[in-house]
Amino acid sequence: MDTVLRERLATLSPERRAELLARLRSRETSREGDGESAPVTALPPGTAAPMSYAQQRMWFLEQLMDHQAIYHTPVVLRLRGPLDVPALGRALTCLVARHAVLRTRFARDRQIVEDPPARVPLPVEDMPGLDAAGRDRALREHVARAAREPFDLTVAAPVRARLWRFAPDDHVFALFLHHAVVDDWSVPLLVGELSRDYVAAPGDNGTGRPAPGVQYTDYAAWQRDRITGPVGRRQAQYWERRLAGAVPTVLPADRRLPRKPTWAGETITGVTLPPRLTRALTAAHDGPLLTVLATALNALLSRWSKSTDITVGTVFAGRVRPELEPLIGFFANTVVLRTSTAGDPSLAALLERTAEAVTDAHHHQELPFDQVVAGQRPARSGARNPLFQVALVTSEVRMEEFALGDLRVEPCEVPLGTSRFDLTLSAARTSANALVLNAEYSTELFDRSRIDCLLADLRTVLECMVTAPATPVSALALRGPLSGVAPADEREETETLPAPPGFSSPLGQLVTELWGETLGVARVRGDDDFFALGGRSLQAAALVVEVRERTGIALDLGEFLTRPTLAAMVAAAEAALAAKPPGGPASGADEQADLVVPLLPGDPGHAPVFFLHASSGSSLAYAALCRELPAGLPCYGISVPGLDRGELPVSVAAMADAYADAVCEVDPEGPYRLVGWSVGGGLAHATAVRLRERGREVALLAMLDTQKPPMLKEAPQAALLRAMFAENLALTAGLDPPEGSVAELSALDDSAQADRVIEALVEAELVPPGSAELMRRRMEVFRAIISTAAVWRPERYDGRIDLVLAETSAASTVEDWAAWTSGPVVGHRVPGDHYGMMRPPQVAELGRTLGALLTGGAK
Repeated sequence: MDTVLRERLATLSPERRAELLARLRSRETSREGDGESAPVTALPPGTAAPMSYAQQRMWFLEQLMDHQAIYHTPVVLRLRGPLDVPALGRALTCLVARHAVLRTRFARDRQIVEDPPARVPLPVEDMPGLDAAGRDRALREHVARAAREPFDLTVAAPVRARLWRFAPDDHVFALFLHHAVVDDWSVPLLVGELSRDYVAAPGDNGTGRPAPGVQYTDYAAWQRDRITGPVGRRQAQYWERRLAGAVPTVLPADRRLPRKPTWAGETITGVTLPPRLTRALTAAHDGPLLTVLATALNALLSRWSKSTDITVGTVFAGRVRPELEPLIGFFANTVVLRTSTAGDPSLAALLERTAEAVTDAHHHQELPFDQVVAGQRPARSGARNPLFQVALVTSEVRMEEFALGDLRVEPCEVPLGTSRFDLTLSAARTSANALVLNAEYSTELFDRSRIDCLLADLRTVLECMVTAPATPVSALALRGPLSGVAPADEREETETLPAPPGFSSPLGQLVTELWGETLGVARVRGDDDFFALGGRSLQAAALVVEVRERTGIALDLGEFLTRPTLAAMVAAAEAALAAKPPGGPASGADEQADLVVPLLPGDPGHAPVFFLHASSGSSLAYAALCRELPAGLPCYGISVPGLDRGELPVSVAAMADAYADAVCEVDPEGPYRLVGWSVGGGLAHATAVRLRERGREVALLAMLDTQKPPMLKEAPQAALLRAMFAENLALTAGLDPPEGSVAELSALDDSAQADRVIEALVEAELVPPGSAELMRRRMEVFRAIISTAAVWRPERYDGRIDLVLAETSAASTVEDWAAWTSGPVVGHRVPGDHYGMMRPPQVAELGRTLGALLTGGAK
């Protein structure tokens, strides 16, 4: 759903909102089958851009692999002839100016594009007096060392250039990039633009070639809208079916994988299949190079692994729109090719099976690999890829055809001494129509002799595909596999950390089991962070309720924000169990939860900030925002009375009285700083009025995208509110609302309405199974809050209001609230829509804006 529609949803009355959602669902359903994709359009100036899914994966892997060079992409060119160094420097500067992704650094979940530099540094190192052998040795040593230098993705764009001069007519130019900003398909584009700018007139500086109409930041935003819509759902369903029950295909190894891998590896380069064989394969099998090589690899792996269920990883370009084709960036996506060799097919029959797998994967290549993995919920290990351990990558680009003016350009391989997977085979055609294979393999697992044997067997299979395609897989005359240690399903071990106190107890084991079930993960560790693993506030609440129902122990939901690890939850449960009177209820089990929830601890001497709940009734919706605020600010949430049990408030006035009492109990002196999002902004306004009536000072009233109160004569009907509850839950999580209509709900009684909504939420995977009672309660909380807010008529406040609006909200909202205060209403704009502003990456800008208001830096 795009931002314009979300803005409309956020500002319309409840009745009009439900009507618009119904039309939206109808339109999306009609589009879902035709596969069309909207064009990528430029983001409005100043809009915060999210990371693409691929960049998020790179960010995660950088932390996991401790900034090793595993995902560095060196572009190294040997330049023969008289080089114009200033011209090369100008070309490099033009390249970086034209492509924003080459000027991008990263902060949390967003991209930050820096202004074009006046000059991109191009250090030159002279290395004279070396003979041919010395130059080659120096090339390998110096370039490899420079290529392994780590990048800090948060500080600067991961782009570095170097130039080594061996002689006036012999140079090596190297451009080192991180995979977060470039993929293999970008390399020929990059070198091509360098070549054109190199020969440009000195005063041109590339200005004759404008920047692309869209940039990578535009693609990242477009991709997220597309993947969260019908396309993403459809592709997720395909991969769940396609990979159900699949296990990684593994090779017998020479050594067991260490528990803490170093990803050390070597690359065997330049294994050439002659043009004769390449032409014969092309003539005999009219299909992509990937299909031909994958067929041979499937046959080989079936024999070597003694399995008929083969999984191989590969990479597709991901440039699914024509406007993406000229862009430099990380568009490529990893996919899994799953092919069966059951029934001992001939090579010709296996080719057909493989072609089907490749074609289907191509049609479903957009779903980010992380989401494919999440859909399978495999056993995780920091040491291995969860779905495949052998990869195959092909390229039709002929690297020898690159040129730089009159210079002779030769690409140079720069082995980094690493291996991303157990084995990666890459293949590319040469200008002479030969096929060159490279094999990157883990030296922690394999000796060179084993990989040499595998490459020889691969060539045997390729020869047989030409000369005897009717040969069954079982009849191939292969040299391998060599004897080795047991395959990965027996040798792979997930690293086990020392168990925190209590984990071995029955209670600790139960909490661990419930934690994993709630998040949908097979293995969890003591230091796992609930929210970092994708947990949401409602899931946290569901987990707390499940623990209480299973054990009688009432845990503090606010602990999830200050101590959101599994170890902390187990420790809290053990402590509560120890304090529980024998035979009595758990401490606090029969009491209503406190209104005030500590969200983040602060430093002594800092005045607290109070965040008033929105329509969900829970203040945990502010978790991400609190983490973006200046350090040291104590943050407290105000939750609705009766959130989990007991009587619910019947008016905004009653809530305002209770909330004013609550904040004064926490901070008897003041002054008070109140913040509320959506409906919470209105509650903050009403609470501020009560505090002023008591003679208390209100230093800040910040209302976050709070629209004017509807002031209806009566509350909306129950069916509409229940439908809105499901929609609000989905939109808050950044997902599309579940299917259903108000008319269908209206035909049911109250109990059946709630059952229908809960069933839809579970089917859409918005809430976990088994959370029906919690959802039923939260639905009633939502109804109570929206019903009271719908008929509320504000009292006049006598102070300043800071109204922080999403970029999609109407400017007239500032004027609307001016009627309800005698002071000024100061408007502020932040990126995102009504819901997106509260989620990464847009919440970072909201945090900066609110932080300035809290620290006095805003006017």
